[in-house]
Amino acid sequence: MPPKPKLTKEDILTAALDLVREQGADAVNARNVAKKLECSTQPIFSHFASMEDLKASVHLEAEQLYNQAMLDGLYSGGEGFLGMGLAYIRFARTESRLFQLLFMSGAFQQAKATEIAGTTEGDEEIIRMIGQMAGLSPGQAQRLYSGIWFTTHGIASLLATNGSTMDDIEARRVLRDVYKGLLHNLKQEGGDSLS
Repeated sequence: MPPKPKLTKEDILTAALDLVREQGADAVNARNVAKKLECSTQPIFSHFASMEDLKASVHLEAEQLYNQAMLDGLYSGGEGFLGMGLAYIRFARTESRLFQLLFMSGAFQQAKATEIAGTTEGDEEIIRMIGQMAGLSPGQAQRLYSGIWFTTHGIASLLATNGSTMDDIEARRVLRDVYKGLLHNLKQEGGDSLS
């Protein structure tokens, strides 16, 4: 009988990521990964120092998938910021357990909810872009971004956790309505009251 092919680090990472997609993050343990790969736990620990190391790699891989989805949303379809919001919602709909791993597992440790929006990599550039496009001050652009982010995250969370349904057409309408309403209110206020 020919020797069984050796498992690569990528094979193990893929199996662990598939477990998250199928059963959630809590399913990632040595026994489940080994069962999925039809092997002993030895290959896992020959590539990863510990289960924490493997879980960190799974989290990083999920982040990369998410970041690619956001870039695709931002640059394809010509919808810019709206495209990103729709991509965020779509990611929650199609990758619900990865979304839960990234955004609903205690990752946000800020003391106030208002400190969450605008704290991830690249947010400052998007907020600056919103300010320039909409003619808003930096403080107003931050408020607009936060309002849209909370709306988008709320929709995405519902889709990722309880089987709610919302297609892209309805999501686009809601996000546009919220954007227009917030923009109108911010322009009515005038000045930069929160900078």
